[in-house]
Amino acid sequence: MSGDKLTDRFSGHESFICRYGWLPKVYRAVKNDAALLRDDERATQVLGIGRNMVKSIQFWGEASGVLQSATDRSHAPGPIGKLLLDGQSPWDSHLESLESLWLIHWYLASKGGLAAWAEVFSEGNLMRFDKKQLVAALARRGEGAARPLALSTLEQHAGIFIQSYYQEERGVDDTSWCPLQDLSLVKAIKGEDGRTVYDTEARAPVGLTCRVFGIALADFMTGVSDEQSVEFQRLLKSPGSPGVIFRLDEAQLRAFVDKLVELNPNAIRFVDTADTQSVIIDLDKIDPQYRLQLEEVAHA
Repeated sequence: MSGDKLTDRFSGHESFICRYGWLPKVYRAVKNDAALLRDDERATQVLGIGRNMVKSIQFWGEASGVLQSATDRSHAPGPIGKLLLDGQSPWDSHLESLESLWLIHWYLASKGGLAAWAEVFSEGNLMRFDKKQLVAALARRGEGAARPLALSTLEQHAGIFIQSYYQEERGVDDTSWCPLQDLSLVKAIKGEDGRTVYDTEARAPVGLTCRVFGIALADFMTGVSDEQSVEFQRLLKSPGSPGVIFRLDEAQLRAFVDKLVELNPNAIRFVDTADTQSVIIDLDKIDPQYRLQLEEVAHA
């Protein structure tokens, strides 16, 4: 969450995680019919899901950047949808690769406006927590909201967040399987008192590519610096940074930066002096594949 602070959202997912296959399905349906999600009855028929699920699939489509809403309540392809699912050579038309999931994770944490994602992954306030601690943190975030948040709303949001990234066992029923679970960003351990504690501390980011890291770096830099220079430690530890959202340690972050410098020598430099380490990036010269095309849509 680099730049303007987003308004926290605690609901809208209708108690459903983002299920496998949902994002490609809603993307293709909306591309074919921009006004589909304005008509619940038609949307349930086209998407083959219930009315509450229609609201949920819209929520996840927008929060992930796969869709973006227009002023007339219709929808258009969002930046993540266009990149991953559209064109003659989409990255991953079925969202089957870990690379695609890392990009969706980046967007959810940095631009999705979801309270639990902000608390844990964007701001990094909670690295190890149980559900009760997460609910308490969400309650603090909700203080001063226009309407008081019910405990049930906070508990449901915390549960959806945890289930989005962690599933104890995967059986034949895939209704509890969110693809983000495959990133292994959340591990569960048993505390001495028997409580389940969720661990999101840095570990090897399996499947995170230099391409996705480069997008995240350029996206972060676009929001934080007019001079297009940022201290390495800020990339590692600042809220909304690639280091925090991807849970990278110092060595992992440096390896990604070094690789990007190697691939973009005219656009990115790593400066190491006695006083500081910093990354300098010329966003006008960087390879276009690292730029998210963020735009406001007035109508579809």
